[in-house]
Amino acid sequence: MSAMSDFTESGLIGHFFRSVSFAAPTGLYVGLVGNFNSGNLESGTLTDEISGGGYARISYGPGTGQWSTPSNGDGHTQNIQEVTFSKATNEWGNVSGMFISDSLTGGNTLFYTSLTTPKSVSTNDTLTFPTGDIDVTFK
Repeated sequence: MSAMSDFTESGLIGHFFRSVSFAAPTGLYVGLVGNFNSGNLESGTLTDEISGGGYARISYGPGTGQWSTPSNGDGHTQNIQEVTFSKATNEWGNVSGMFISDSLTGGNTLFYTSLTTPKSVSTNDTLTFPTGDIDVTFK
């Protein structure tokens, strides 16, 4: 997951090159999209976010208990615990992408990616990202 949203890119450029404050988020939330559209996620438009059927974003960080330490300055971190969504109470349909936001609802998209293999989520299914499956790389 190395794609940064416009919000994140602008904030980092402002922070490093224009001395504009860019505060770290107080919370990180993993969300899912049904129809991966990099343009929508880049701009922070979440019209394709899964909704209903018991879906909610998962609170996951920030913190050293959730994300690995980059080794040798490689600009890489990954989840160090499973990220498990609630059991679907109705069909969510095809999940083809994910994002990290700074809010449980609405907020700003920070990072996003398509799933290597889209997952169809039916009633009573639980979607889990095992340890190490959510990678964020700055290059």
